[in-house]
Amino acid sequence: MAITGIVRFLSDQSPVFRHPLSKFKDLREESSRDFSNISHAQDFSNIGQDDLTVDELKIVSEEQLVEKALDITFQDDELTKKCREVSDECLDDVAEPVDVVEEGGDDVYVDEKGGVLDKNTLELNTTTLPKVEHRMYVSPDILVRCEPLIEILYAKVFTNADASLDVYGDIRILDLEGSKNFVFYERGRFDSPQHICSSSTKNNFLQLQSPQKIPTFNEPLLVVDIKNVDTGVVVARGQKPLLETTHHPSTPNDYEKLFTLQFEGDAHGGGLVDTGARVELQCIAFTFGVCAQVEMFMYKDDDSSESQKTINEDGGELGVEVFGLICAKCHPSLLAKGCYENHMFNVIQDEHEWVGLGTQINLFKNLVAVPAYSQLEISLDLSGYEDDEFSIEGTACFQPTNGDGGYKDIRGVNGYYVRVYVTWCEPSNLNKRWCEEDMIDGFCLMPHSPGLYASHLLEVFSLFIARPNEEEVSLYGSVKILDYRGWCTVFSYSKNEPYFLSRGCNLLPLQGPDRALQPLMFFLMEIDLRDIDGHVNIKGFVNSCVEIDERQRPWFDKRFCAVVKLVNEKSFAAVNYTIFSFAVEAIMEVNFLFKGGSCAHVKIYGDVIASYDKLSYLTNYDAEFFQRVLFTRKKANFLEVEDNYQLPRYVVAVPMTCSLLTKVNLSFQTNLGTHRVGELVKFQIGEPYRIIKSDFVDIRIDVDWKGLPYV
Repeated sequence: MAITGIVRFLSDQSPVFRHPLSKFKDLREESSRDFSNISHAQDFSNIGQDDLTVDELKIVSEEQLVEKALDITFQDDELTKKCREVSDECLDDVAEPVDVVEEGGDDVYVDEKGGVLDKNTLELNTTTLPKVEHRMYVSPDILVRCEPLIEILYAKVFTNADASLDVYGDIRILDLEGSKNFVFYERGRFDSPQHICSSSTKNNFLQLQSPQKIPTFNEPLLVVDIKNVDTGVVVARGQKPLLETTHHPSTPNDYEKLFTLQFEGDAHGGGLVDTGARVELQCIAFTFGVCAQVEMFMYKDDDSSESQKTINEDGGELGVEVFGLICAKCHPSLLAKGCYENHMFNVIQDEHEWVGLGTQINLFKNLVAVPAYSQLEISLDLSGYEDDEFSIEGTACFQPTNGDGGYKDIRGVNGYYVRVYVTWCEPSNLNKRWCEEDMIDGFCLMPHSPGLYASHLLEVFSLFIARPNEEEVSLYGSVKILDYRGWCTVFSYSKNEPYFLSRGCNLLPLQGPDRALQPLMFFLMEIDLRDIDGHVNIKGFVNSCVEIDERQRPWFDKRFCAVVKLVNEKSFAAVNYTIFSFAVEAIMEVNFLFKGGSCAHVKIYGDVIASYDKLSYLTNYDAEFFQRVLFTRKKANFLEVEDNYQLPRYVVAVPMTCSLLTKVNLSFQTNLGTHRVGELVKFQIGEPYRIIKSDFVDIRIDVDWKGLPYV
């Protein structure tokens, strides 16, 4: 059952209903009026306040509302400004049509027919209701901008001796390409050593910490240096490249990896070495990962304020000496269930820590990486040191997104509870704050092509489909993109004639677009895909921020990936795209010209792929997801022709600083044998055609170049 809005009961009034896009509706009405004299126009501060009663409500689809809302020609700067003020909120509501409970007032959720829903029916897990209190309700669809991430789940110390020891040192990841350094463990010899019981399987964990910002893994190197405080003996030292990351997947569907690395004492590094000691690290890598920033606060029901520290009569701070475990869990799609357990707080009884009421719990790790298609589960098991009145045990789950994830309360005995806040991070290339220098021009003249203007263009490179057990599926549905010129379809198959996606294949061939995609102020993608046997059910939206045409430089010329899925569904889609700041349109046509009448019953298979000469494709991740596949056929699914043949027309956005590369790797099979053609051709912007010659067939590639306004 979809939830389409919130009913708020006001004093002495009937219930009123607000659709997420009602503000756009109000703006459309305002735009139809005459604003020739703007000084006498209506005050815009109340836009969106004219509510509809439930009896008058007519439910329409989000698509219809978006089409109507954007079918506006603004002639006035003030109205355009007001549209921008509300458009970000409205677009977020399209992607996540369930509103958040606001402070104050009584909120009641309603369904499509205006019927009131019981709040208890909206809980994900009714068995946790006595312990977990929720501030936010879950959207039926998930949209997460994500990136490849690596998480160090644990680091264990092993030695020959059964006795305990104190250790110090550091564990860090170096990004060699970006010359960046990310610290995951750092202890001083005298000021902050850690006590380890090497004979215990529970107390030999190093207390890992979170780096100061989201790590990048362009060319990662893991460096370990751990020593014994008392003797100075090297417990473990060395460095290893993280080759088993998702930047180097062996196959496209290998988007999760779990691996273990061991480091021993290195005698060549100088100093004494404990030859029997080692440090074992377990790492997990996600191609489609997102980071969650977690904060926790301790409260008690009789606290005077949840926002301030609680002080006792003697002037001292009230609190509890606690020990126990706080860990993050998730549900990977490919790996075994339960393989992910990320310790955020792990304190043994002898090393209990003081936590004041109304204050934040000092988590060792507060930044955790999880799959963008899995919920984050925070599990607490805390006890009081010599205080039987304190105990908190329970879990809280958060669905991934980008931005505020809300909070949930995990309750214990005697009124104690922990409030868990989660903030979902944007990808690392979007975490830069906006400044005046981010403003860019709307278009520019191509230096070597007179009369050709380049502007902002969106390029969708690939669409990745994940489903349970990588089953063979027959997909139907559509993928559509909304820019300022309207909707454009890039994939569409009917239920009667579905697209067959074979086992082990994850990338859908894009059929479009048939024109340049101009995002201007924003763009929106709608994904609605199913399969005949029920293995795939994907529905949702991908949207940009607003005003990307004026002030959002971090959005331009970066590689982005967004995951779309429905809650409680195992299938998901990952859209890989780039918004180019200045690009031109290349309309490509590929023709097969057979020689000497040899074209009867020719079976064609292989690939034709477009890319750019000045962009990096050093990793398999970049090469797999951020090149445009113009044609692809497996040998078992060949294309058979009986005459000269032209592939469908393709439209590709080409950055103004790059040349267009077209890689041809095709096989032409006849009764007399197989002819292979493999070549990489380069088009400078403005170059009209190239011909790849062979004894059996000539391949002519024509390119028609267009600049602003791309018509």
